[in-house]
Amino acid sequence: MNRVARIALAGLLVTALVGTPALAAAGRLSIPRARERAEAFAESTCAHDKSCFDSGVMECRRQGDRVVLCRIYDHRRTEKQGDFRCTRLVRLGLQPRTHRVPVTGVGGWDC
Repeated sequence: MNRVARIALAGLLVTALVGTPALAAAGRLSIPRARERAEAFAESTCAHDKSCFDSGVMECRRQGDRVVLCRIYDHRRTEKQGDFRCTRLVRLGLQPRTHRVPVTGVGGWDC
């Protein structure tokens, strides 16, 4: 193996060893970031519902490196049905290229 090939191989090895942890960290959705996005989703859902009183996040759990499931809740008060709490499971997924965390799925309301 000539000198140029050895330098190129060494450069690739260094890039692989140094770059992999950075790429792995950038490609992982953190629980706090998922909780923040789930809370924003709950607040926007609540803003469109006249009977919604409060919104937030009860819990989040990791489903994969880029996917976190969060349970959001709405505290509702209606004249006909009274005062009750509803929960809904929200799936958030990290888009590695843009670092956006969109809601990628929602479950039904459980009241």
